[in-house]
Amino acid sequence: MAKMRYTLSSYDPVYAIAPEVKIPESEVQAQAIRWLKLKYCKDGEEPKLNDVWIKNHVKELKSVDELMIFIRYNMYKDNREVQELADQNVICAELAKRLNEELPKDLVEECVYAARLRLDEMLRRNVMTPATFCKERGITEEQLYADVDQRAIQGLLEDSALAAYADYRGYTLEAEDFYAVIPGNSIEEKAYKRRQIEADGRLAGMEEYALKTKALKEVMENAMIKRVDDPSIEYVRYGDVSKDVLNANKQFPDSFVSM
Repeated sequence: MAKMRYTLSSYDPVYAIAPEVKIPESEVQAQAIRWLKLKYCKDGEEPKLNDVWIKNHVKELKSVDELMIFIRYNMYKDNREVQELADQNVICAELAKRLNEELPKDLVEECVYAARLRLDEMLRRNVMTPATFCKERGITEEQLYADVDQRAIQGLLEDSALAAYADYRGYTLEAEDFYAVIPGNSIEEKAYKRRQIEADGRLAGMEEYALKTKALKEVMENAMIKRVDDPSIEYVRYGDVSKDVLNANKQFPDSFVSM
């Protein structure tokens, strides 16, 4: 059967509402206490989250509010992969809505079957049955498999949308594109793995994956997002706002001790 080719209704930047992944305030406060105790407390001294204590002990800060801003930024920076994955899910879901073609029934069935096999294998590795797994989470087995099926189909839709985007852009692959998707600690190790993949006859699959990864990077960078669904707030380019957020602690003096 000929390989399915997909197209999108639009290749313009995706517009999406991508909420910030919130860190519980209790965790922020606990981290602030740990940081103050490590950096500014003498033996046996306990830090206090009030403006007077901060002013007397932390010369770079003047208030609890400033401390919390610093702690939140650093916690978000450390947690950036969680936020990036959440943003990716939202943006790719919007892109998938532009898919013109229906997914072939046999492809969907194959995808769902593979997803259920992966679930069963995960349960076996953890010495669990679907029943015990569901009991721990307060759901039924029907809900479990319905969720697995839905996630598999959504992933297939997004994967197909990225393939359509890559095809439309007419990407060509450079060595760096393969290195981006091959795990390894050095270029030499990645190059060796690439030769192994080619020798095993799996290079075509790797090329397809590398093209979709290249498409994902472009789609993400050019996506227009905002964190809250508020008409008064303008959309901003994700490639710009993500860099600003990840480097948020640059607002503080260079001498400020990072966590």
